[in-house]
Amino acid sequence: MTAARELGIAAGLRGGADLAGAVAEAALLTRDEPLREEAWRLHALALWAAGRQADALSALRRARTVLADEVGLDPGAALVELERAVLAQDGRVLREATRPPEPVPHVAPAPHVSEAPAAPAATGAEPFVGREEELERLTAAAHRARAAGPGVALVTGEAGMGKSALLLALGGRLRAEGWLVAFGRTTDAEGAPPAWAWVEALRAIAADTPPEPAVAAALSPLLAEDAPATGRAPGGEDVAAGRFRLHRAVGKWLAQAAYGRPVAVVLDDLHWADAETLALLSGAADLPPGTALLVVGAYRPEDTEGRLDDTLAGLVRRSPARLALRGLTGEAVAEVVRCVGGPRVDAEVITALAERTGGNPFYVRESARLLGSEGSLVALSEVPEGVRDVLRRRLGRLPEAVVAVLRLAAVAGRESGVEVLIGAADTDEDGVLGALEAGLLAGLLAEPEPGRVRFAHALVRDTLLADLSRLRSSRMHGRIAACLERLAPDDVSALAHHYVRAASSATAAKAVAHCLRAARLAESRFAHDVAAVLLAEAVECFERVPAGSGGDRDAERAELLGLLVRARVRAGAVMAARTTRRTAIDRAVGAGRDGLLVAAFTAWTEPTPWQTRPYGVVDGPVVELLERLLARPGHEPAVRCGLLGAYAAELSDAKVAGVRAAAREALALAEGTGDPALRAGALAALVKELDADLEWPERAALGGELERIGAAHELPGHQWYGMFVRSTALAAEGDVAGARRLVERWTRFARTYRMPGPVAVGEAVEATWAHVEGRYEEAEHLYRQAAVRMARQGSPHAEGILAVAIATLRVSQGRLAQSLPRLRQVYAAFGTPAGDLLAVALAAAGEDREAREVLDRAGPLRTDYFFKVFATFRAMTLVMLGERAGAEELYAALLPYRDAPPPSSGFTVAVRPVARTLGELAVLLGREDEAAGHFTRAAAIAEQWHSPWGAA
Repeated sequence: MTAARELGIAAGLRGGADLAGAVAEAALLTRDEPLREEAWRLHALALWAAGRQADALSALRRARTVLADEVGLDPGAALVELERAVLAQDGRVLREATRPPEPVPHVAPAPHVSEAPAAPAATGAEPFVGREEELERLTAAAHRARAAGPGVALVTGEAGMGKSALLLALGGRLRAEGWLVAFGRTTDAEGAPPAWAWVEALRAIAADTPPEPAVAAALSPLLAEDAPATGRAPGGEDVAAGRFRLHRAVGKWLAQAAYGRPVAVVLDDLHWADAETLALLSGAADLPPGTALLVVGAYRPEDTEGRLDDTLAGLVRRSPARLALRGLTGEAVAEVVRCVGGPRVDAEVITALAERTGGNPFYVRESARLLGSEGSLVALSEVPEGVRDVLRRRLGRLPEAVVAVLRLAAVAGRESGVEVLIGAADTDEDGVLGALEAGLLAGLLAEPEPGRVRFAHALVRDTLLADLSRLRSSRMHGRIAACLERLAPDDVSALAHHYVRAASSATAAKAVAHCLRAARLAESRFAHDVAAVLLAEAVECFERVPAGSGGDRDAERAELLGLLVRARVRAGAVMAARTTRRTAIDRAVGAGRDGLLVAAFTAWTEPTPWQTRPYGVVDGPVVELLERLLARPGHEPAVRCGLLGAYAAELSDAKVAGVRAAAREALALAEGTGDPALRAGALAALVKELDADLEWPERAALGGELERIGAAHELPGHQWYGMFVRSTALAAEGDVAGARRLVERWTRFARTYRMPGPVAVGEAVEATWAHVEGRYEEAEHLYRQAAVRMARQGSPHAEGILAVAIATLRVSQGRLAQSLPRLRQVYAAFGTPAGDLLAVALAAAGEDREAREVLDRAGPLRTDYFFKVFATFRAMTLVMLGERAGAEELYAALLPYRDAPPPSSGFTVAVRPVARTLGELAVLLGREDEAAGHFTRAAAIAEQWHSPWGAA
């Protein structure tokens, strides 16, 4: 029996027909018959034939040890001769053992393997197996896009499921059909520049179809190799306007390129995409009908929270082709095992392997390679539970020196230059090259182009990094950064990434400098979320710079914090920006320098669609600091204007005496500066101090002026806000149709300019309109959707507005008592500002005693943008309780709002007409004649707004 097994192994070696099977079977034989020298000889020969010379020598040494320990003998002549041949790399012995057998009359056909994709080029490409149907579906989507594009296709699947391989196969097929195919890949925290997937793809298109000079200038942030020398001035180009021009240039160029021949842009790993990558994706999908463009994106479905979710929702209207990759079939698993040179195994082993791996192609391949070295017995009893366990076992079979270099490559990134690795390694050039060759032979690395290596899959890199301590990785980052500074000084994103993670005082100053350069590059591409991260890292690294390094540290820190405030506001992280500004304020106060304090307060230069502080909160110490600075004479007009704007923002809508005067003074100062952005900001500050229902004529005039300034000076944020203000004024005037038309206009405008905050406001307005018209379920869905988007865009009010909106809906549905458990939670979270919400729900549920207690604690109503809503709730509570105390004062306070429309609080929520509430209060107070008039007016308003609300 043993001799038969040996003959089978020898036959497998002949011509290399089944080297992996021979390796596995020989390994099993040496375990079963450890004292049989022929088994060890065949095992070493099989390993040598498979290109694993080091493993062959290791097997021969194990044979020597086993023979000596067990029977006290040295190896025989055959093993000694083979060891000598392996060491001398004398191939004659190997050629004799692997000489092909004589041909036989019939050879069974091999299973079909799809043609390997043509690009991106990489050595060691894996066979394309088991995804033929998905490839056909993508090809069909491409043909539809060619005929009536643009088209979108989305490929999803967990890590290792074969998304990248499918995209490569599609690219190869489309190129063969004459398409221009451009690939781009997002990366995970390895120092790639912002919007890198599009930078890669667009540069590939430019190499084939260069843009016209005028378009090329607009595209320079994406096509230019170097970072901008300086950042834009704080009061310079409007973010929305600049992004719009860049996206329009990209769209125009893609349309021109697709005119000559169809274009496919293939974007991989979108689950790691930054905001600008996703914005460009949305823009490409919105090109004019008839554009022969296909955009393909791949991502992991479990990692779509946040911006990617919003982008995918926006792509729904394009009816994208969707492919969710599942595990391979048993037949495909068997084919993968055969294609990667795994052992010849029976159906039982294939079934076990398919079940344990879930048919995940990468997991299957790695398990098959493990079987090739450890035998098929592993598949039946010892297959690891996860792909990382498989990879660890495979890495464990490599020499430690090889693994050390692979870990260095993992720290360098998913892809890295060989020259950088040679310079950063703690071994010589031969050692690095030998280790990389071992990684290539093991299928852990690929060569995308000469002089560069890339991990075969992100999971390989992840596994290497997971087993690396932060102490050691930080030193590696430092060595890599030093090499990059010498070899690629313009790769600012990578330099910033590695110097930050070097985390040492010796390199902290360089980390700050490179973070600033990388942040300017990000800002030039309107990737403000990336810029904010880089600037936050710069601030952190600045604190590591030794104190004796010279310079004005307080001023330098203040400048960094100011840049971070602006970047966070532009990225929509309003509350994070507020926290950063508070840090700058505290530092300036600690240093006793008013100049730095002024800089901290005036760093906030971007318009925001909502209040920039938590509801009902006034930061007394900050207000006192602003009042002290404003009392000091000698400020330049622009500076004083900025301080007045900050003062108004801190007290906005709080009806504090002097704030409206401050806003008007800021407007007068801004007019004298001739700065349109400053004037627009002052106009916006004044608008927020005017009552939307009672002072709508002045708001309409100011909104019109804001809109004109925005249009004339390319300030889309202010232009949008002007339209928004005018729509609320039209609603207050009673021009329902005009308000609706203007809402639709500014909603389109916000989407055209891809303004996340205003788009979120638009969703809230749509929800409010649905509520007013009695479409309650639709309204609730839209409100919840809007709240999620508002929270992502940095609004501090998303949760609170949603709670109020749902409460107003429950009132309209007659289900207020059912909301009591949730409103108890809201009250616990927000305290007395939410008292009226809880009190009205308690009264509706018949909990009169507790309702009175909560109402007593609530105190006077705030005269802010929620006044109309909370006053309605309080009136309902008094009416349900039959409580006249406070009803007279409330009636008087609400009477000026008798003609107010149902939309309230800047269109974010809706309540029944105030006239109806006045009627109920009048009944409570015994004023029946007045009540009748109020109910008649309420019915008229409800009819005007096509609303089910009317008389009681």
